[in-house]
Amino acid sequence: MLVSLGLFVAFASRATTSVISLRQSAAPIENCPGYRASNVAQTDAGLTADLSLAGAPCNTYGTDLTDLKLEVQYQTGKHPWPAQ
Repeated sequence: MLVSLGLFVAFASRATTSVISLRQSAAPIENCPGYRASNVAQTDAGLTADLSLAGAPCNTYGTDLTDLKLEVQYQTGKHPWPAQ
């Protein structure tokens, strides 16, 4: 039992080290382009927007997604703008 546990720990530490090395080799966050918002619309409970990657992906936290849908929902009943 102890031998198999020791082998598992040794294997897990090697696997973790290779994943960490891969992540550290990605571009620094300062070089990442961020996202550009379009089709921004206020709703009764928040807002929605389409987000598109604003430049070449840097993949610092994994594979960058090129297009996203943003939905912000205020649940407190207090809106930052007057009711429409």
